[in-house]
Amino acid sequence: MTAGYRLYKALAPGPWFNSVGIDEYYSRYRTEILGPLDPRKVRDDLDGLAAGRTPVLLCYERPGGADWCHRAMAAEWLAEALGVAVPEFGYETRPQGEHPLMPPQLRREIVLSAVPDVTPYVGRTAIIEGELHTVASADPQRPGMAIVTTGGRSFSTTIDTIRRHFNQA
Repeated sequence: MTAGYRLYKALAPGPWFNSVGIDEYYSRYRTEILGPLDPRKVRDDLDGLAAGRTPVLLCYERPGGADWCHRAMAAEWLAEALGVAVPEFGYETRPQGEHPLMPPQLRREIVLSAVPDVTPYVGRTAIIEGELHTVASADPQRPGMAIVTTGGRSFSTTIDTIRRHFNQA
């Protein structure tokens, strides 16, 4: 984003984040930080901060190493509460419970709701940031996602993004 990233402090870890072990961190993060939050409001707030773009949670840790991150814990919480996958960029095909930044001892199966049907949106168009976008088809490789085309390119996107931009009747 040209204006830089936006902070959403409600998901930030507590002051204990560098002073406790992984198990206590997870417990405290889930109860003290995420517990008081409404996941639907968090989703709506993140959508608002993204200003029409796809919201992305960021931190300093990179997948593939020994690092772990509260972003994986927030993604797990959102997925459980909203019934939709919240994948790590570059790892979109992994099951939610195998988030690459979740500590291995905390990984568990996350049950998501039924796969959303994107077919009612096929053929719909929307102007997004001055460009015409069209929902071309359901993504055959990624159930519950749709292929969107614009300006000679295409990409796969989530039902939440489709609903946000292509919800006209």
